[in-house]
Amino acid sequence: MSERDLRGDIPNLVSKLIQMPSVNPPGYTVNIAGFIRDWLSGLGFTSEVREYAKDKPNVIARVGRGKPVLILNGHMDVVPPGDESRWAYPPFSGKVVEGRIYGRGATDMKGGLAVIMTVFAELAPLIERQGSGTLVFSATADEETGGHPGVEALVRDGVLVGDAAIVAEPSGGFRYYIGGEKGLCQVKLVARGRPAHGSLPVLGDNAIMKLIRAIGKAEELIDEFNRGGIKLPSELMEAIENSAEVYLEASRGGSGLNLALSDFERVVGTVSFNPGVIRGGSKINMVPDYAELELDMRVPPGGVSPNQVINHLKSGLSGIADVEVLDTSEPNYTSPGETIVRLIHEGIERVLGATPKPIIVTGATDGRYLRARGIPTVVYGPGELALAHAYNEYVTIDDLVKTHDVMVYAVRRFFGLEK
Repeated sequence: MSERDLRGDIPNLVSKLIQMPSVNPPGYTVNIAGFIRDWLSGLGFTSEVREYAKDKPNVIARVGRGKPVLILNGHMDVVPPGDESRWAYPPFSGKVVEGRIYGRGATDMKGGLAVIMTVFAELAPLIERQGSGTLVFSATADEETGGHPGVEALVRDGVLVGDAAIVAEPSGGFRYYIGGEKGLCQVKLVARGRPAHGSLPVLGDNAIMKLIRAIGKAEELIDEFNRGGIKLPSELMEAIENSAEVYLEASRGGSGLNLALSDFERVVGTVSFNPGVIRGGSKINMVPDYAELELDMRVPPGGVSPNQVINHLKSGLSGIADVEVLDTSEPNYTSPGETIVRLIHEGIERVLGATPKPIIVTGATDGRYLRARGIPTVVYGPGELALAHAYNEYVTIDDLVKTHDVMVYAVRRFFGLEK
């Protein structure tokens, strides 16, 4: 196929990817990985499979030789569709309606996956012919539940190593993530008591009541931590302001919430606090001797580490509840001055004639594993963050084309490719 033919086929490719459910859990990627391998093979490219968890293969393809090495990455798994009756079109239909492709994963991130598949296939012959470096394509597993048998394992084993990376998570055509990602800090608060009959609570020690007190105290401790001052890198301030504007705009979509820009600047720039799951007790007429809370917190990039937050909680909750670590990842970002970031920024300006908006993301992407390996990573791809994991998720054909064109511009210049 010619370059023009491949670009024009992106919407059809997105539809096909959506039609192969890869819901996580369980996150099996066998079918979609097989489709991608066949697609690559049909265009003359070989690929390898690395599988670190049963039925969760990762697909990697390489072209060219030597340095520099650029990685194009996207994940294959998607979140569950939820109540399918709430979808305007079946969630795995990949239906195209008025310039939109509907379905679970359209935005997060089968649209982005289709774009990087196409960019890889288009530019591979030129890279091989000019010998200007190595382009790596990776379709990976399990991002929605941590990416441990996906990008984390591939980076650990030296399969994904390079000089720069583009992760095609949804940013929208005019925005990109400078790699600013809040760190993950998930803990369990555990309160222990003494059982007794429910009619004689004075004989027991109610773990649920202790946990309620612990939750209130934990919130106070995080507020105190935030008031203590988190010094954010100056090069992130523009991205924080842009991010707050994006989230504020998304909140105005009929939510009824009366939020201000400062609310989102605070969320992006401080440690967040969200009690997510609570469990306790075994019977209504018993004084519970055990209760637990799963607490999700996100730590801003460049300021503090999850360990500092955890130690602050442990110290303040001593004698009230135990603090057990569930999962952590360091907050991370790529400097706006890195080559791959500047090229995406430049591409938005020159190809789309738009003002680029660097932003950071409150959640986490697989980009964190690449940055931990010292690989400058920018997140740029089709779709809107507010549509990820939502009912009636879609990606626009216009956004697919725009992000494709910007990415082609950036990759060409990264390798110094001629027209």
